[in-house]
Amino acid sequence: MQFCTIASGSSGNAYYLGLAGQHFLIDAGVSGKRIQHALYEKNIRSLSGIFITHEHRDHITGAGVLARRLGADVYATPLTWRYFLRHGVLGALDETRIKFIEPGRPVAIGGGSVEAFDIPHDATQPVGYTFCAGAAGEKLAFATDLGHATDVVKEHLKGARILLIESNHDPEMLEKSRYHRDLKIRVAGNRGHLSNAQAGKLLAEVIVPGYTHVFLAHLSEENNTPMLAFDTVKRVLSGNNIQPGRLEVAERHIPGELVTYE
Repeated sequence: MQFCTIASGSSGNAYYLGLAGQHFLIDAGVSGKRIQHALYEKNIRSLSGIFITHEHRDHITGAGVLARRLGADVYATPLTWRYFLRHGVLGALDETRIKFIEPGRPVAIGGGSVEAFDIPHDATQPVGYTFCAGAAGEKLAFATDLGHATDVVKEHLKGARILLIESNHDPEMLEKSRYHRDLKIRVAGNRGHLSNAQAGKLLAEVIVPGYTHVFLAHLSEENNTPMLAFDTVKRVLSGNNIQPGRLEVAERHIPGELVTYE
């Protein structure tokens, strides 16, 4: 299993996953050109599929372009696909590239499997994903854009080797921001985004100490900083006597290191 971040934050999200020689994206919320350039820099020239979490622009901007250019399948939930097709946001796609994925129903891919799970967010049918691969069944768990952690979310995140989780905002920065009051309420609400402290508390419940490689993702550009997110989560974990295998913040504009676990 290989993984790296390509872009992460309120301005756009895209992440790479390699499984048994096949190449996938989780979300494609920046330009296709930018994503393809990042993949080429890591000697990745093909793309088997793109897994979409939900229809918001910062998660789908480059999906249609890449699907057409590289012949990739696009996976999304049935209601999310209904939204795509009704609004034409991905452009024209070959029908064979349209793949439906149902929460709770694993799909075989790349010598492993992927399972979508429901998350609480203000979108049509938003999901997180877990990917399992290898003889040891190592797991990557992915959950951004969630207002709170349900029991379903927690169950899917437990035991992950690689865990990418939202650490979107600092409540004090959000309250003092230029955001309209309604937007502040939306971001902090149960179908909005996790704060740094909420991310830390969730991680304290689900990570395997000394084992899980944690990426803090989808940071707000206006209501957070990488240092604040890292320090807050680290403090919460330390307060619970938990040390992750590795903790880092996903970069907004710079692709991250390609990590490999076998």
